Amino acid sequence: MQCYRLKSLLRDWYQQVRAFTLSPVKMMELVERHIAQCEVCKKDPDLPLELDQLREIIRVPHMPTPKEEKIIEEPVYLVEEEVIEEEEEF
Repeated sequence: MQCYRLKSLLRDWYQQVRAFTLSPVKMMELVERHIAQCEVCKKDPDLPLELDQLREIIRVPHMPTPKEEKIIEEPVYLVEEEVIEEEEEF
């Protein structure tokens, strides 16, 4: 990484991510915005690889989607059925 400004910003943003005051997604948006405006970053050939490594470091844990969650069936209570049958007999 050749841009000293980006290095400084990354340190600050990473500390905010660790303190839960900045989301990792927002951090990467800020990084992309800086790169789009910075001539040093645009010319840096190693930056894409370093950004991939950064994404691995700040990755958000995988949260299962509702489709991935196991469906738990409601338990069947035999006691309830027996009570209903006994009431009908009277």
